[in-house]
Amino acid sequence: MQRTTKKTTLMLGLTSLLSISLVSCSQGNEIEPSLENCQGLLTLTLSPNTDFSESTRAVNEANYENTDKYTVRVIDKDGIERLNCKGSELAQKMPITMSIGGYTVEAFYGNESEASRNDFYVYGKEEGTIKSEGKENVNVVCAPTCGRITVDFEEGMSTYFADYNVVFTGTEALGSKTIAWLKDDTEPWYVKLKEGNRGETINFTITTTTKPEYLNENNEQIDTKTGSFSLSRNKAYKMIIKPRYTPSTSGEVQVDINIIEDTNDKEYDIDVPVDWV
Repeated sequence: MQRTTKKTTLMLGLTSLLSISLVSCSQGNEIEPSLENCQGLLTLTLSPNTDFSESTRAVNEANYENTDKYTVRVIDKDGIERLNCKGSELAQKMPITMSIGGYTVEAFYGNESEASRNDFYVYGKEEGTIKSEGKENVNVVCAPTCGRITVDFEEGMSTYFADYNVVFTGTEALGSKTIAWLKDDTEPWYVKLKEGNRGETINFTITTTTKPEYLNENNEQIDTKTGSFSLSRNKAYKMIIKPRYTPSTSGEVQVDINIIEDTNDKEYDIDVPVDWV
C-alpha cells in the first residue's frame, strides 16, 4: 500500500501590517475535499512595534517601521529552515510547502550589541502548529531588544562647571563595561536589555568639575553623584540635569536630576541621596 504524507502550504506576506488568507483544497471535482489532500495556508502578519519616536543624526528610527527591510525565517518541526528572505521578496517566494506539524516564524532587522549609538535590533518570534484542517493565523510583533537613554545637560551647566559627564553601568549585556555621556554628546544610547516587563537596573554616576570661582568652602572641585533607575525594552528615558547655585557662605553648586519617559512624557522616580535636593 502506498503511504500518504500530509502536507500543508505556508504563505507569508509582509507590509507594515499585511495578511494573506486562507485555505485552498482540491480533490478532483468532489464537493467535500479530503483532509489528506488538503493544503492549508498560514496567515502571517508582521507588526513593527518601535515606541522610539525620534530620528537622530546616527539612527533613522523610521527605518525600523519599514518591513521591507526585515529578514523573515520559517523553520519547520524538524529544525529545517523553509524560508529565509527579505520582506520585500516575500511575494515572489510564496507559497512554500511544509509537513503538518510545528513551526517557528522569526522576523528581525538591525544589529544587536550590548550598547550602540549607531543602530539597534528589532526582533519578533512566534511558534505554532499546522493542523490537518490547514488553518493557522499568526501575528509576529517585532520590538527593539534595547532601551534608549538620552541625557540633557540644561543651559547653565557650562556656567558653573568646567566639565561634566554621566557614566552608565549595570546591565547584563554590559557586564563590566561602561558607557558614557560626555558634556557635548547629543546621540542617544541604545542599551541591550533582558526580556521582561521589569527591565533592568541602570546605574549612573554623574561627575562634575566646578569652576574655581564657584568652589565651596572646602575647595572641592570634583564631585560625584550616583543613582539608578529601571529601564525596559522598547522604552526611552531622558535624564535632565540642571545646575542649582545659591550664593551663601558655602557657595556650593548642586545639580538637580529629573528622569522622564521620553515617549509618554511621564516622570520617573529615581533613587537619589537626600542631599541632592
